[in-house]
Amino acid sequence: MTRLIGVVFGATSPFEADLIDRMYISADAAGYRLALGLHTSSRDRPRAVADLAEQGCAAVIVIGAEYDDRFDVAVPIVVVGERLPHLTAVTVGTDEWRGAQMAVQHLIDLGHTSIAHVEGGDHPCASERLRGYLGAMAAAGYRDECRTLVGDYTEEAGALAAERLLAEGDLPTAVFLANDRMAIGFIDVMRHSGIRIPEDMSVVGYDDGPHAVLGHLNLTTVRQDVPGLAAAAVDAVKSLVGDSTDHPDTGGCGFYGARALEPELMVRATTAPPVDALTGSSQPGLLRWGLLADDCDDNLVHELGTPGVLTGPIEVVASSSTAVAWEIADRLGIMVSYGIYEDLIDDPEIDAIFIALPPDARDTWAHKAREAGKVVRTRDSR
Repeated sequence: MTRLIGVVFGATSPFEADLIDRMYISADAAGYRLALGLHTSSRDRPRAVADLAEQGCAAVIVIGAEYDDRFDVAVPIVVVGERLPHLTAVTVGTDEWRGAQMAVQHLIDLGHTSIAHVEGGDHPCASERLRGYLGAMAAAGYRDECRTLVGDYTEEAGALAAERLLAEGDLPTAVFLANDRMAIGFIDVMRHSGIRIPEDMSVVGYDDGPHAVLGHLNLTTVRQDVPGLAAAAVDAVKSLVGDSTDHPDTGGCGFYGARALEPELMVRATTAPPVDALTGSSQPGLLRWGLLADDCDDNLVHELGTPGVLTGPIEVVASSSTAVAWEIADRLGIMVSYGIYEDLIDDPEIDAIFIALPPDARDTWAHKAREAGKVVRTRDSR
């Protein structure tokens, strides 16, 4: 039997490129070699599958098959992505409904009720991500607040969705996009239009691709288990070609044939409570505030005392040194101070943090505070 496995993928998807990289590792461990087949706008998936079958592949793995795909070949097919009822294939994928539900529930838990969704069109798994969005909104009692825009898994689609929202004028406080590439284009347009992320609008993507963790983006997103998907796809091939005693699942109940892997929500710097949460309309009672600052001039004192800036008293201040913290605390009449920022961020008694640091330090510590579950307001977000 040949030890060659064909893999059909698209060249424009960073997620698929990462999956191919991990698939080489899993194939090497199982004693297989990979032959890659590219699908493009002029060369569809069925053509790529047929070419790999003719090259003698024992099986073909198709990343992201779509509803109109038909594979008329004699070799077994494994689909990574969405289960398609008309295909006799083992399917492995992420529980896409669960991933979308987690993303939207995160926004709801922050206090958002006006949450839009930019769909993935006819692309793989987009329908399940849409279903997860609609289900989470309905379960929270926000069925009438659902708002969807058409997309297609590209940066350009995300940018166009942002332009449509800006043109309509009635901006949501949060947006869940069906993949990270759309989120990148969306955030770029919003920021260039003066919309602050996440102060004015929270954004969540899907996939957790390599660009999601870049410092200027630091995207909250849903992570797919790429190593797990690669290993499951190779395991499915082993069962189909007789290299494993496991019975191949080519049908039956359930949305996925072989395995559905659990997603993971990665909370980063593009999500925060909506502005009305900071004014107290979505959170009962007053928040207990802490201050991160290394100096305290008259402007800062005036700002902290301006009605509406904070929704509760400042109870503790933290600075880069104990002496500076004491000085600021004394001027503001605060009884508690910390000599390092981390102590304030880790204080379980503090609900929210006002950050009055220079921009380079401000963004870093705002991210750390949000990761710790604090409401964050920065001096530039008036």
